[in-house]
Amino acid sequence: MAPSERNTNGNSSGSRFFYGWRVVVAASVMGSIGVGVTISGFSVFFLPIREELGISATAMSLILSLAWAQSGLIAPLTGWMADRIGTRILIFWGGMITSLGLIALSFGTNFWHLLILYSLIIAIGRTMAITPTLIITINQWFVDKKAIAMAIVGTSFTAGGAVLIPLLSIASASVGWRTTIFLCGGVVALITIPVTLVVRSRPEDLGIQPDGLVNGGYIDGNLRGPTKIGTRDFTVKESVSTRAFWCLLVGLALRVSVADVIVIHQIPMMVWKGVSEQTAALYMSIAFALMIPFRLSLGVVAQYIAPKKILSGAMGLGSLGTILFALLDGSKAVSCLVLSLAIIEGISVLNWIAVGDYFGRARFGTISGIMTIFYSSGALIAPVISGWLFDQTNSYFWVLLITTGLLILSSVAFGFASEPNLRATRTKSQMPL
Repeated sequence: MAPSERNTNGNSSGSRFFYGWRVVVAASVMGSIGVGVTISGFSVFFLPIREELGISATAMSLILSLAWAQSGLIAPLTGWMADRIGTRILIFWGGMITSLGLIALSFGTNFWHLLILYSLIIAIGRTMAITPTLIITINQWFVDKKAIAMAIVGTSFTAGGAVLIPLLSIASASVGWRTTIFLCGGVVALITIPVTLVVRSRPEDLGIQPDGLVNGGYIDGNLRGPTKIGTRDFTVKESVSTRAFWCLLVGLALRVSVADVIVIHQIPMMVWKGVSEQTAALYMSIAFALMIPFRLSLGVVAQYIAPKKILSGAMGLGSLGTILFALLDGSKAVSCLVLSLAIIEGISVLNWIAVGDYFGRARFGTISGIMTIFYSSGALIAPVISGWLFDQTNSYFWVLLITTGLLILSSVAFGFASEPNLRATRTKSQMPL
């Protein structure tokens, strides 16, 4: 069989499309709803929950930050499980746990209920079902078209926020945040089942290889011919011994810290600038809508420009947006914050494209999980400190000054993340860690 041929489970005459694209669609559906409800859209409930339950900005920030940090703590375990038992089962059970957590959260009456349900139960479910599990799945299915596939799934995360933020805001104002969150739990459960029926953890489960090629195109995970980036599998030990790993980790940690601060505090920040809650929610929706062309274009651009260069430049532009938001007033200030968030989050999928390109498929889940547990500390600390600074000063000025500095440092770190070199002296007998 010629290298370009496909079997009937992949992309042959008996099957019109490579099955991996069906996985992309299913992952996009899960990602758009899951991320839109539990991450980007959840900030809509920040002020209503605070007002009803009498929770301070610091405490509310702690709840949301702990959720993201908790996701980071279990991400290595999730990645390890994904590498060994597959992502399909994780998506199903994670979706169900998330659904039950949201339904229970709608009955919460105090700080501790919110802390346990959102920061523990929902965080665990979300990590199992959505991020990083969906990204791990896509990395398994694609090598040549990985940037495009990840860009599509990453765009779905953004599209979910763009569509759901105004809907959640309207629903919360109309029927209350409790009923809205309850309904969200039901929706997550309803989409989990069909998504799980479509998704397969690896192309090997269907007797094919990444991008639909059969054995004539790949040998032990590598393309025939010259070694190609993304086809070399590093072990965990080899990965953490490279400069690229630590530069990507530092850049990622700083970027995520700033993004979490803005996403959690975006509506309160805009209210601080004199914008109403409903208008702020609309601006937030615009920010996520602007991420869509960013992420869609990355699938093409990342094939010609090194992801590290795009990441470095984007962090520089993001820092300009945050400092201008601090210095300006009114719609000009809000527009700068919207553009900054759109850039910072719009290129986020490039983090994982770079990791997959540099370190391969075999241990992607474990490697990305290790990175996640490290950067989750920033996701925990930064939003809480931001809430505390606002409580102390009744201003976000110092928060924005600090985030600007962090974005500049992130830009520098990404700039030094050069491609690692896996020596050809490795033998097939070497077992990955």
